[in-house]
Amino acid sequence: MSHFEGVLSADASPVVKGQALQHSTIRPVGVYVLSGLAVVGAATADAQSKHQPRLLAVDTIRGYLVEVDPLTHNTTILNPHTVTAWIGATGLAIWQNTVWFTLAETVFFGLLGSEGDLIAPNSDPNSDVDAANAQTPAGLTAFTRLPYAANGVAVWGSQVYVTCEKSGFIHVFDRESGECVEKIRQPGVGIENITATEDALWLCDRTEQTVYCLDRATGELRFSALTPFAAPTAIALYPQPDSAAPLCYVAYANEEPYIRDDPNAESPYQLTFRDRTFIHPLHIHHDRENHYTLSNGYLVELSYVEELLPLDDVPTLTNVEWRIAFPTDTPRQKVRKVEPIGHPFTEEIQDGQRVAVYRFDQLTPHQAGLVGWKATIEMYSIKYTLTPEDVAAIPDLPADFQQRYLIDDDDLAMDSDIIQQAAKEAVGTETNLLRKALKIRNYVYDHLSYGIQPKIDTP
Repeated sequence: MSHFEGVLSADASPVVKGQALQHSTIRPVGVYVLSGLAVVGAATADAQSKHQPRLLAVDTIRGYLVEVDPLTHNTTILNPHTVTAWIGATGLAIWQNTVWFTLAETVFFGLLGSEGDLIAPNSDPNSDVDAANAQTPAGLTAFTRLPYAANGVAVWGSQVYVTCEKSGFIHVFDRESGECVEKIRQPGVGIENITATEDALWLCDRTEQTVYCLDRATGELRFSALTPFAAPTAIALYPQPDSAAPLCYVAYANEEPYIRDDPNAESPYQLTFRDRTFIHPLHIHHDRENHYTLSNGYLVELSYVEELLPLDDVPTLTNVEWRIAFPTDTPRQKVRKVEPIGHPFTEEIQDGQRVAVYRFDQLTPHQAGLVGWKATIEMYSIKYTLTPEDVAAIPDLPADFQQRYLIDDDDLAMDSDIIQQAAKEAVGTETNLLRKALKIRNYVYDHLSYGIQPKIDTP
């Protein structure tokens, strides 16, 4: 998956049909916490469907199974008579005409009608799974039960994938027998939701604010991408009529601060919080050669200004130069243009860095002024995916780089015996650069604790 259509639009909603999905944030009505997304009528999963792809979501607080129109944001409740039984539901998957979701430790499934209504299946009342789950919601069948809470579910072909934060694995079940046939280690550390395609598993991690793409056959990590918002709770791939690549939708659920106006209070304006849940497209560009992945870009306007204050008793200065560095071009950002603020500048290159040079023939007492720039920058999220094998053949670090890096300019006590001994002990006999960094990181986590106090101690 490598596409970047419309990534520089944060929350625009163009009126051209077919393009709005690339840019628009979907804000369903009447829901509190979306915790599952699925698509009905995707060509790869339901080739016989005559309808346009439909986006379904589940609200774990209200117990709503809803259909959301990505263009109009219209929200329709599909289970109006059984919402109580769905409260607490997480994860959502559609395979052919069957809907799957998780509730506590159990995975349920039920038949989905052509109009989106749930049809009661002909379940076996003597089933071992049903007998073990007396709380099975009406119209649904219990598929399997985990020892711990199940977070997300995905179905492809004969396999059912269930994520579980507590166990740390993706549990793979046979759809016909219900037996666990494999376990794949989850790539993140938080609660993860999941969707599946023919060759890949896609997961979103709520804690790490990251989407992972795994090989469906081997479980190997292909790449990962940062999400533009915190607390991603669900993920789905929505087919686009005019594009070979589906649109990756991610749902988010958290709280946002806002100013509440209470006219009866002595202080009418109060800072408080409210629930916020929405669905936003995630645009991804994976650079396999350079081991990084870019996601959702934004056009950022950044200003940096310094002020000359009119001070008394300052002698007149002549031939004054004032230098301010520009933002730099990196894999995750590109400077489109830079404009002067207050005083014109000339541009120079200093140690490979673009610098604005402001020249004054004379600065006199009581003189005021502004110097600075306004930059327009394309800025993306970036996530590197490196393994020790990727850095095994790199050359040694230059000697001058090591000297610059080890300058103790922040009271780090790097010349003390205890710090030098800790560095040697942390690395041990490791020679691989990435493994060295990981061992130092783990050593620090194991041996140091952090506390807030009036003074700063050295390591």
